[in-house]
Amino acid sequence: MTAPATRVGLSSGSAPDLDAVRLAALVLAVGGSTLDVRAGKGHRWERTGGLTGLRAAGVDVSFVGTGVVLGDPAHPAEECRTLPWLEPGLPVKVFAAEGCTDPTRWQLTLAQIGALSARTGDSRLVLVETHHGYAPVTELAELCERAGTGILLDTMGLARIAPDPAQAAARLAPWTSHGQVKGFDWSAPATSRHKPLASCAGPTREVLAAAGALRAVTVETKAPSLEEDTALLLDWYAAGARPAADSPAPHEETLL
Repeated sequence: MTAPATRVGLSSGSAPDLDAVRLAALVLAVGGSTLDVRAGKGHRWERTGGLTGLRAAGVDVSFVGTGVVLGDPAHPAEECRTLPWLEPGLPVKVFAAEGCTDPTRWQLTLAQIGALSARTGDSRLVLVETHHGYAPVTELAELCERAGTGILLDTMGLARIAPDPAQAAARLAPWTSHGQVKGFDWSAPATSRHKPLASCAGPTREVLAAAGALRAVTVETKAPSLEEDTALLLDWYAAGARPAADSPAPHEETLL
């Protein structure tokens, strides 16, 4: 059976001031078909149609991002049960505190995941983002193995927590279902932001290839290159394929 094609699109963080209809129109205009949305950060989609408005305007929603931190007492399970926008079958993105698998925090972590899973229908739809300041790669893998969660591979976040991002992506690949890419200088991920994806296509493609088959990949950037960034991803994932790290990236001549 042929694997389903990876959906490509944008993050609401790329255009937080657009209402639901205009945000969906932007995704379609640049050639995308899916959108990840961040809740609770003031992005305009929330108060101008929400998920229903986005879907009615013709885009798929790949996941809803939240600020929940697994293993952090500031985010009790009760809070997870009442979060807006969660629904069966729709992945929810969270963070995981360093130490979330320690014995003193494990029951809290499990309770949070249980509450979120009750809303999504499956613990695999609880996606833990690779992000600086939170759990390292080894602990993320342990969390997935023990609690059955999934991974949202954020390329910049991974580059900030792993000395070898491609190796780390391969380690997390069994649980990685979604990706979010950013254009940045891979030699300085802690300080570089919002560059066209073509400027760092090589390492980005290598990490995505190591992550394996993904359901969706979205672009989050303030760089004026959304159409070009989306086109690059569509090239890489054409006809259900996945990026090949050992072949030249499209538009290689544009690399800096």
